[in-house]
Amino acid sequence: MLDIKKLNKAILFVKNKDFDSAEKIYYELLRDNPNNDTVLSFWGLFNMKKGLFNKAEKILESAYKLKKAPSTIAGLAYTKYKIKKYDDAIILYEELFRYDKESEIIYQKIIECFRKLYMYDFANAYCRKYLASHPDSRHALSLITQSYMDIKDFKKAEEYCARTLELYPDNPSSWINAGFLQELFYNNEEVAQECYKKAIENKDNQGYYHLAVSLQKSGKYKEAETNYKKALEYYPDDADTKASLGALYWTMREFENGYKYFTEGIREKLPDSLKKLNQPSDGKNLLVYCDQGLGDNIMYSRYLPYLKEKYPQMVVYSRKGLSQLFKRSFPNIEFLDEGLENLSYDSSMFLSYVPYFLNMDFNNIPSSDGYLRADDTKIEEYHQKYFQTDKLKVGLCWKSGDMAIRAAIHRTINIDYLKPLLEMKNIEFYSFQKDDIFNSYEKYPQIINLSKEFKNFDDTAAAMRNLDLMISVDTSNAHLAGALGIKTILLLPYCSDWRWFDNIQKTEWYNSVEIIKQEDRHDWYIETDKLLKYINQLLK
Repeated sequence: MLDIKKLNKAILFVKNKDFDSAEKIYYELLRDNPNNDTVLSFWGLFNMKKGLFNKAEKILESAYKLKKAPSTIAGLAYTKYKIKKYDDAIILYEELFRYDKESEIIYQKIIECFRKLYMYDFANAYCRKYLASHPDSRHALSLITQSYMDIKDFKKAEEYCARTLELYPDNPSSWINAGFLQELFYNNEEVAQECYKKAIENKDNQGYYHLAVSLQKSGKYKEAETNYKKALEYYPDDADTKASLGALYWTMREFENGYKYFTEGIREKLPDSLKKLNQPSDGKNLLVYCDQGLGDNIMYSRYLPYLKEKYPQMVVYSRKGLSQLFKRSFPNIEFLDEGLENLSYDSSMFLSYVPYFLNMDFNNIPSSDGYLRADDTKIEEYHQKYFQTDKLKVGLCWKSGDMAIRAAIHRTINIDYLKPLLEMKNIEFYSFQKDDIFNSYEKYPQIINLSKEFKNFDDTAAAMRNLDLMISVDTSNAHLAGALGIKTILLLPYCSDWRWFDNIQKTEWYNSVEIIKQEDRHDWYIETDKLLKYINQLLK
């Protein structure tokens, strides 16, 4: 028989944050009632409050199988969310609608989960349901504004943002949305910054982070630094703010400060299973974990041979799309791309941390002449199939694959800007562009679409080796071309990523890459003219 008084006493201890006393009572209750759904549910919620989410998940799943009580479902849904099992969380939150059909919190959680999964169309559908159910809710209006920005319908986003500000002029999240619109739709950083200041005035301290990002994009680095630090005063554990501040320091070429913050920031976003992270022991088995994006993995892989000299037993855990290319390029290094949880090693290190560990700062970047090797057999196969022409062979990539909306917008060019180039004679154009959002193959049939051939970067590298020139925005294809030593034009946005250090012509990372940097953030006409002059020189 469940002792309700004892259970209530444990609950009271938890409310007073006396976890040790509560835990003792829960152990007694579990001993006497090992399969009681109520005890298991509260025991799971207790572990959830302590931040032991993996343990809480198992306990709450046991309680859920015994009885699908609302509190158990809510706790299990939140636990799934915290351990990033967003699909499971969505199913459980939808189940909660049976008990509270009008809950705004449930709508908000489902929308957040879909956004975490980058399923923006599904998030938008739920935003519309939420708004239909709560037409004047400031949360619903703010979320649907944000959602339309996610799917890049800025006109709709602007409409809902204006409606929200009309109804709730002091709503800080609406001022943040308004700032986003100014940044991404109007390219007006000055007005965006005023919007973020309004959010701060209305007590939303997240405005400091967004203000810092906008100031950084405007080249106001010291002001950006101040606001990042102000954001950290309010949110000291925020991973995005730490990583962004670290990247700002790298832009300013402050190597040590950059690693201090950046490494702390990315630690929050990586597998919990990594042991002794960034604490390698001499002569021991070391696991190098390829963190960050694909372009970063390509860029940082140049350091692996230097690390191998210190750690002969080193193993590198790579992204699947890159492992085959890396194995060929670094034959003395072992690469794996699956089974992370089963690997045995003494310590681990982020790939992005390797330059810091080796004390090779960004003023001494090695292997800038090219260090990756494509498959000779595949190179010839692509040559026979696509490249038997006397024309100048030019590869194109115009869209970033970045999921973050700020990066994706600024690192993407509408291919119509390249129309004068595509109309030039004696050039064969090849697309290396995945996910062509502008339907360029319909508008520009002179482009040969190679991307459909690529299963991994080993394929991409082999095709790329047949080019005379690669033209790319800031994406993994630009890094790949540079790492292969291919002549490349990198089209950088006005507010470029830290990796390019405000350079406007050359980059220390790749000797074969030349930069054409956007001068006016509103368009790419000046840069197109520069590109045409460059190509005409090659054709002479």
